[in-house]
Amino acid sequence: MALLLNEIRETLKSPKKKRVINKAIRHENRLRFHVESFMEPADISQPLTVFLDWVKTLIPKDKFNIFVNLFQFPALTVQDTSLIFNELERVFDGKNPASDYQFTDPRFKDDWLYYRKHILNEPEVWRKKGWEAMKTSINSIIVVDTAREQTSERPEPYFYFLDINEVIDFDYADGKIQWVVFNQPGERVAVFDDVSYRVFQLNDKREISSVITDKEHGLGFCPANFFWSSPLNQKDPELKKSVLSSQLGNLDWLLFFAISKKHLDLYAPYPIYSAYEPDCDFENNETGDYCDGGFLRGSDQNYKVLHGGAVEPCPVCVQKRIAGAGSFIDIPVPKTKDDVDLRDPVTITSVDSESLAYNVREVERLKNEILTKVVGVGGDAQQKMSLNEMQVQANFESKTSVLNSLKGNFEAAMEFVDNTICKLRYGDNFIGGSQSLGTEFYIYTVEALYSQYKQAKENGASEAELNAINDRILDTEYHNDAMKFERMLTLSHLEPYRHYTFDELMTMKEKGIVSDQLLSIKINFNTFVNRFERENVNITEFGVNLPFNQKIKIITDKFKDYDNENRSESDSQGRFYESIGTDEQVSR
Repeated sequence: MALLLNEIRETLKSPKKKRVINKAIRHENRLRFHVESFMEPADISQPLTVFLDWVKTLIPKDKFNIFVNLFQFPALTVQDTSLIFNELERVFDGKNPASDYQFTDPRFKDDWLYYRKHILNEPEVWRKKGWEAMKTSINSIIVVDTAREQTSERPEPYFYFLDINEVIDFDYADGKIQWVVFNQPGERVAVFDDVSYRVFQLNDKREISSVITDKEHGLGFCPANFFWSSPLNQKDPELKKSVLSSQLGNLDWLLFFAISKKHLDLYAPYPIYSAYEPDCDFENNETGDYCDGGFLRGSDQNYKVLHGGAVEPCPVCVQKRIAGAGSFIDIPVPKTKDDVDLRDPVTITSVDSESLAYNVREVERLKNEILTKVVGVGGDAQQKMSLNEMQVQANFESKTSVLNSLKGNFEAAMEFVDNTICKLRYGDNFIGGSQSLGTEFYIYTVEALYSQYKQAKENGASEAELNAINDRILDTEYHNDAMKFERMLTLSHLEPYRHYTFDELMTMKEKGIVSDQLLSIKINFNTFVNRFERENVNITEFGVNLPFNQKIKIITDKFKDYDNENRSESDSQGRFYESIGTDEQVSR
């Protein structure tokens, strides 16, 4: 139902969702702390304080002071979350994306497809603005608005991402926003509900002074909804769950150990030196100042204090200290014969190698744990071990499950936007629409797939398994070039013994387990392909209407004919040279 004017005034005074909105803002700031390379000082202050207050409970005060000095923004975890998002961005690279829109007349569909691509910049806008919102503004609201004045035959709706910071209040039920009140430039507020678009001018007291816009939209629902669907918890379904939400604790630990490692690294270039305290007999006869343990005392036996508040060092002893970087600790000289100290006169305390190694290992462990829990088991960053086919398939399914969860949220947002815009632009002439980012994804890079292929071959995988990996390599490498993919796939099915090197084949030939003719075709493969295309057409275009198996059989038979011709020519040349040899013998 439409909000009444007195309800809007009350909302501006006392928004009911203020607590939820503030929680959403704090949650997003914590996410941005580990994701963004740049944040305004006012934005970073809150998440940085949360992090440092936690660190303060873990280490002594002197170490905490060094820790704070070593922290610099962007946080060291930003590079790790960037790797995670690079992996997840494959959600937009589905093999079979599809969209379907139904209208009462095909002319409306043609108009919509043009409007969607050239005016709304879909679907590219989702890969850019939508992806950035997913990373750092998970609680954004997608708003479908219309121009204040219509200048063409049909309405020209558009949409944008509304940051939760700009939201004053909203009502949320059954997974949908019922109404929303939010800030607009120029001290204005907008009120969108299931009946109309309204914009109000505010005065200095942020009270409604006039109505700027009041226009019914006729949708029957609010033209705004949360961008993301997955809730952070069931208690506050308005709060949305980022892919990193459950790993914020681990990200804090990762940042803690990464900075702690830098602290330990300081001991290498700046070691701690220790030696017996200097035995100095410096004394200034004019002032009465004398040296006591490297610092000056006056004639009144009190330490000499400089203007800055520090104790004045002895001018002689200070020249005996280290000239470069590092720390120096004085060790008391034994006073009696019983007070024996057998240490070296001068020692250097370097970093404990085991402590440093532990920090390095813990940083890597946390990185892998976070990557696995967010992206799924396996992946390009985890393909260093030898995997069997079952493990590869399990990893593939794990990563696919993660991408399917992501794509469901994006598809729901895209459908809401497109269906709402179509209803505003075409009215009852729009029947319905659906979106799919695909059901299969390019999970691995070509390099990772080649690594899997190599491992599978070394592990003695069957030819069928090698064929499957090889086909996946081609599909991944050429998924943006359908003609090139079709050609490479055809050639891979034509080439005999495609999984064996020439050295391997020659060894097999000695054992009599390869066909001489197929081996000959393998050796002359490129020559036969070029000849076939000269005499016929491009190998991709040949037999385009035939079943693929029949097409491969016809071309393979032709390659065998080429090989038979070569053999015949070789036999003829052999007989020719044999006859030459016989004639020469006769002439002699």
